[in-house]
Amino acid sequence: MMARDRRQRRHRRKIVVPVASMGDIAFLLIIFFMICSNFAKEAGIPVDPPRSPSIDRVKQASTVVAIDAEGKIYFQGRRVSDARSVETEVSELLKNVTSREGRMVLFRCDRAAGKEVFEPVMDAITRAGGVIVAVGEKK
Repeated sequence: MMARDRRQRRHRRKIVVPVASMGDIAFLLIIFFMICSNFAKEAGIPVDPPRSPSIDRVKQASTVVAIDAEGKIYFQGRRVSDARSVETEVSELLKNVTSREGRMVLFRCDRAAGKEVFEPVMDAITRAGGVIVAVGEKK
């Protein structure tokens, strides 16, 4: 009879898995991956970059300035009016950054844009303390 009591006790025990914290863990993982990932700040801006036979891979830059084929200027994916606005925005974004890598500004320019459009923007990035990293395609 004693053996029967032991078997009944074994069947009565239920294993409880704590699932209440699973939602918290999933939420924290989502936040972690959002912070660690770099969202496409230049998404939706159609740019046909210039081509060159010698192009190196670019490290990821946190600041993005783009000029489309029509000469419209974008800062971090948002349209800005002119080069002076780019200078203001870049200097504000980089005011507390000390490292050279942190000052890198990814500059994307459509090859149809004339030099009268992109040269003032490049000068503005430089005056604001940014280090220009240009984007192109290999020939």
